[in-house]
Amino acid sequence: MRVTQNITTNTLISYINQQAGNLLKTQQQIASQKRINKSSDDPIGMGQVLGYRTKIAVTDQYQENIERGMTRIEFNELTLDFASDLVDTARELAAEYSGSTQSAATRQSVALQVKDIYDQVMQMANSKFNGNYIFSGHATNTEPFSHLPDFTATYDGDEGDFQIMVSDGVEVNLVADGRKIFQNEVNGGVNIFDELKNLIDGLEHPDPVAGSAQIEATVKVLQDGRDQINDSRSEYALSLYRLQAADEYLTNLRPKVEEAMATLEQADLTKAVVELQNLELAYETTIATAARIIQPSLLDFLR
Repeated sequence: MRVTQNITTNTLISYINQQAGNLLKTQQQIASQKRINKSSDDPIGMGQVLGYRTKIAVTDQYQENIERGMTRIEFNELTLDFASDLVDTARELAAEYSGSTQSAATRQSVALQVKDIYDQVMQMANSKFNGNYIFSGHATNTEPFSHLPDFTATYDGDEGDFQIMVSDGVEVNLVADGRKIFQNEVNGGVNIFDELKNLIDGLEHPDPVAGSAQIEATVKVLQDGRDQINDSRSEYALSLYRLQAADEYLTNLRPKVEEAMATLEQADLTKAVVELQNLELAYETTIATAARIIQPSLLDFLR
């Protein structure tokens, strides 16, 4: 009799604990407004929810990358815009003072202006963004350009470009190899620093006729150098367009992922409240029934 009674008591206690667990689970769902609060609620569903959360986190990271990339492009474009204007100013000076009738003092004065332009272009080429050189390739801690007192410039960076990860396996490249912009004679372009030096040398040439010819020869080349800088600006504009397109895609993607996760994760509050009421009633009924069964049995045992 005692064995049977113990089994009955243990069964009732187990059932009460089970009901209490279901009651607590439903209360948590209502409080959190989520159907899934831990893995045991729905192991498969929780796996899907974690996948959605990871997707949202990755999407946020990509958009942060894009925002930093767009800011960098804006900085690079402003830098090259200024450099382009400087080179064009040098071209205008070359065109204006290429005549052999200019006095030596005038040419020397213009040479000083071009030297100042050279230094400013060098400063633009050695610009930093967030503490890193923007035109030194991957060698962002290395000043890309240096020059000797004779205005001979050297490139100390590498050939790397700057990559921005915008999606799984998708990158947008930004030109970071300063030679492509300022010393591109290897690819049939213009070495802008050499050409500015040629202009300085022509202006300081002791022979007005020879100097004039040297100055005149720089006019077209400096124009090509200006266009070379602007070509890089056009590349940045294309990269900016790609970043904006990627950002728009991710902006539209995020709410769709959030909606899918919410559909899977969120609780039906109306249904949960009704279920809670039913569970509370069942729990109270079980407790009352258990009280009637267990208490007399205990008295019988004590007798």
